[in-house]
Amino acid sequence: MNSKALFDKIKSELIKFEAEAEAEAISYLILENIYQISRMDILIGKEVDENSEYSKKLESYLMELKSGKPIQHIMGRVEFYGRQFLVNSNVLIPRRETEELVHLILEQNPDLSEKTIIDIGTGSGIIPITIAKERKESILYAVDISSAAIATAKRNAQLNRAEIQFIHSDILSEDLSIPKCSIWISNPPYVRDIEKNEMHTKVLDYEPDLALFVEDNSPLIFYKRITKMAFDNLLNHGKLYFEINEAFGSEVQEILHNAGFGDVIIKKDMQGKDRFVYGTKSIA
Repeated sequence: MNSKALFDKIKSELIKFEAEAEAEAISYLILENIYQISRMDILIGKEVDENSEYSKKLESYLMELKSGKPIQHIMGRVEFYGRQFLVNSNVLIPRRETEELVHLILEQNPDLSEKTIIDIGTGSGIIPITIAKERKESILYAVDISSAAIATAKRNAQLNRAEIQFIHSDILSEDLSIPKCSIWISNPPYVRDIEKNEMHTKVLDYEPDLALFVEDNSPLIFYKRITKMAFDNLLNHGKLYFEINEAFGSEVQEILHNAGFGDVIIKKDMQGKDRFVYGTKSIA
C-alpha cells in the first residue's frame, strides 16, 4: 500500500478526536513505529507491506488512542534530543520546553569536563542522561522521590549507555549528601491544582500527579527549597537552572535574588512564554 495513502487514512481516523496538528504528528509516529518508515518515505509515497500483523497493531494503536492513552505510552518510548527514552505512567512524557532547557544549559556550558551536575526531580532521567552523552566528561547525579521513576531512569541510562548516580530522596524533608556541584537543574512540579480543569485528560489520567502538581497555597515550595539547597552546595560561580510555570517568572527570579544569586534571568520558550529562570552564585 502507498504510505502516503495510509498516512491520510490514519490521520482521517485520528482527526475525529484529535486536533489536526496533533493527528498529523501522531500519524507520522505510528507509521514510523509500526512500518519503520521515515517521514521522507511517507512524503514520497513509498510502498509499505500492509500484512496482517501490521494491520492488527495499527488497529490496536487506534483503539488505545481513542480511549485517551498517549501515543508515547502506547509505543513505550519517546525521542528527546535525538535519543530514545522509555516512558510509562510513572514518569512525565518529556515536553519540548524541557528539550529547550537542556539546549540552553549545553549552549551556556560548552566545557563541563569533570564538573559535577545534579538534576532534582529527574523523572525518566532525560536531563542528566542527555547532558552525560553531550558532555561526556561531566559527573551526573539524579534525584527523585519516586522509586518507580528512578527504576525507569536507570533503564534509560542503560539504554543510552550513560553513567548516572541516582538518589532516591524527598528533598522537601531530606538533605543530600553530594559533592559540591557546578550546576543544579530542576524541572519540579509547578502546575497548581486550580489549573487541572484546563488540562487534557491524557495528562490527568496517564501521567503521575506527584511530578506535576503543587497545592494552590504553596506553588513555589520546590523552588524555595531547591534554591536554598543549591546555594549552600554550589561552587562559587556555579549555576542554578529552573523550568517554571509561566505565571511565576518574576516570583522565581525574586527567590533566587533573595537567596544570593546574581545575574538572574527569566527566559522565554519558543512559544514566547516565561519558561526558564537561571542564576549564578557569585561570592566576592
